[in-house]
Amino acid sequence: MISFEEFKEKFRLTDEQFETAGVTWEDLSIIYRNYEDRKPNLEKILDSFMSDYFSYPTIRNQGLRIHSIRSRVKDGEHLIDKIVRRKNKNALKYDNCNTTNYLKFITDAIGIRILLVYKTDWEIIHDYIVNTIEHNEKNYVRDCLRDFDEDENHTYISEAPKVHVRKGDRTDIYEHILPPDKVISDRVYRSVHYIVKYKGIYVEIQVRTLFEEGWGEVDHSILYPTNTDNPLYKEYTLLLNRLSGLADEMSSFFISLRNLNVQKENIDHKDESNSGDQEIEMRQVNKETKAEHGSVTYSDAVSDFIIE
Repeated sequence: MISFEEFKEKFRLTDEQFETAGVTWEDLSIIYRNYEDRKPNLEKILDSFMSDYFSYPTIRNQGLRIHSIRSRVKDGEHLIDKIVRRKNKNALKYDNCNTTNYLKFITDAIGIRILLVYKTDWEIIHDYIVNTIEHNEKNYVRDCLRDFDEDENHTYISEAPKVHVRKGDRTDIYEHILPPDKVISDRVYRSVHYIVKYKGIYVEIQVRTLFEEGWGEVDHSILYPTNTDNPLYKEYTLLLNRLSGLADEMSSFFISLRNLNVQKENIDHKDESNSGDQEIEMRQVNKETKAEHGSVTYSDAVSDFIIE
C-alpha cells in the first residue's frame, strides 16, 4: 500500500479534508487491507451476477439491445478515497462508516456498465431490470445501517432508479417512467443508475450510450487526478460533453426517421395489397358475368390465370 503522503498527492486530498472527514490514515489502511482480502470473493459475486442476469443467452432471449457490457470490482485505493470524499460531502450519512461496516455504505464496490447504441433503448433495459429483480419501495435503503438486510439470499433493488442528465438534455424518455425527483440535471455526466443488493453486497448498474461513455473516458483521462481544477481543460471537456449529447440526439432522430419510413412502407404495401385484392375480385365478377352469357374469350382466361 502507498504511503499517506503519496495517497494525498495521487488523489489531490488535503489535510483539511481528512480532518473534516474525521477518519485516520490508520483506519483507512485497515479498510484497504480488509477490502483487498475480500476482492477475490467480490470477483466471484460479480461473475455470478453477470451469469444470473446478463449472460449472452439472457440478453438474446430477452431482446435486450445492448452493445456491450463493462464490469469491475472497485480498486482499493479508489475505495478509501471515496470514503474520505463522502465523509466530507455528507458527514451525517457517512458518520458511522468504519473499518467493519464500510461495505454497508459503499454501493459501487461492484460496478456494471451497460452500453447502448441508442438512448431510446434504455426503456427495454429498465423494464427488464425492474421486472426481473425484486423492486419494492419498502426495500429502499434510507439509513445505511438500520435498513441493511443481512439476508445474503435476498436480491432486490435497494434504491429508487435515477438518471443524471445535463441541463437542457432531452428528458421525456425518462419522465414518463421515473419520478420527477429522480431525473437529476445537476451533473455534467449522463447515466441511469440502479443499486441492487446481491449476495450481501451492493452492485451498481449504470446504463449509458456509447457517446456518453466515450465522453466519460476522455473526461476522466484528461481531468483526473491532476487537472480537475484546470479551467481550460474543464471548458473543453464540457464542450465535448455537449457534442456527445448532440450526437445522441441525432442518433435518436435517425431512429425515429427510420421508424416513420418503415410505417409508411407498411401502409403503402397494405394499400397496394388491398388494391390488388380489389382488382382480382373485379376480374372474378367479370369472369362470372361472362360465363353466364357465354362470352368468356381466350384472352380473358389467360388474363385470369396470370392474375391468380
